[in-house]
Amino acid sequence: MKLRISDGLGIALCVVIVLIAQAADTSVPTTGSWRLNNWMGGAGKVQLELMRSTLTSRWTTSSEYALEDLKGLTRDQIASIHSPVRFELVRDAGTLICEGSVVAGVGGGTFSFSPNAAFVNEMRKLGFEDLDEGKLFSMATSDVSLVFAKQILKLGFHDVTSNQLIALRNRGISPEYITEIRAYGDDYSVGDVVRLHDHGVRSDFLRNLKKANFQIRAEEAIRLHDHGVNSDFVREVVAAQSRISPEDIVRLHDHGVSAEFVSDLHHAGYQLNSDDTIRLHDHGVNFEFMRGLRDSGYDFPSEEVVRLHDNGVSSKFPKQLRDAGYERLTSQEMIRMWQNGVNGEYIARLQASGMKNLTPEQIIKLKQHGID
Repeated sequence: MKLRISDGLGIALCVVIVLIAQAADTSVPTTGSWRLNNWMGGAGKVQLELMRSTLTSRWTTSSEYALEDLKGLTRDQIASIHSPVRFELVRDAGTLICEGSVVAGVGGGTFSFSPNAAFVNEMRKLGFEDLDEGKLFSMATSDVSLVFAKQILKLGFHDVTSNQLIALRNRGISPEYITEIRAYGDDYSVGDVVRLHDHGVRSDFLRNLKKANFQIRAEEAIRLHDHGVNSDFVREVVAAQSRISPEDIVRLHDHGVSAEFVSDLHHAGYQLNSDDTIRLHDHGVNFEFMRGLRDSGYDFPSEEVVRLHDNGVSSKFPKQLRDAGYERLTSQEMIRMWQNGVNGEYIARLQASGMKNLTPEQIIKLKQHGID
């Protein structure tokens, strides 16, 4: 029995086979299209956009290039009314060959990419094995040179990948920037450096953190920076609370707690954690109120301090009660006495009349019944 295939189905199958073969064949040349614009580039530069499509993706990149980097393209050609052009962008990883035309400073055409086998051999000696044509094309457009790869390896990174080299070059991260960053965090990886750069973290920020004896992981430095925490705030808070985490510093900052507030509490003898400090601040408890309570001899936890403050109790009231002999009252007893108009003078009058050793509740009832 013979299997017969119609002409239409046969053509379709051939097309599918060809497409599958192209997808599997890494030797298929890297080609695409280009657009050039002289009006968008800076002085002596042109804007060159490269576009490439595969079966599974579309890729576009646009960068400024110095005219002298585009070998074969002249100023006269760019300025002409119409000119056919052929120029090359020569990089260590390979050469980009562009053909097309330019009309009054704007042009376009097609490109092909020719990998550099010598570059591949030298990079393999450095430990980079995954250099297929697509990777080499990315290295060429990003200008990942052999010198740059050696500079990065010389900085002491372990297991640097070709993709990381491309990421560094695409972001304009220089070996000098990396050296500055790693001076204040020598365990930072390439990925850490990229993330720090992407978030705008500068070396002076890390330097000032280190001066404050606060050397931290990249993620923590990024979080501080992204929340607008400056190094002065960190230094002052760390001086007041030596055992404090980056997350707690961010929380203090986000709640508007000033470094001065933290420092004042510290100098007043309060060793509070960040939760307590934030609670006091969020309820409007100021340093003067805290100092008044401390001078009274009472040592209330932050929850009770807030309760006293929220109920309008004067910071001098606990001292009045203590002077009257009431040294072990709870915050709730103080609040009830305050809310019922009891003060130190009232208690003194009761004691002078012979009514001594009264409980807070007894004093309150006398006040409520108008006994004065």
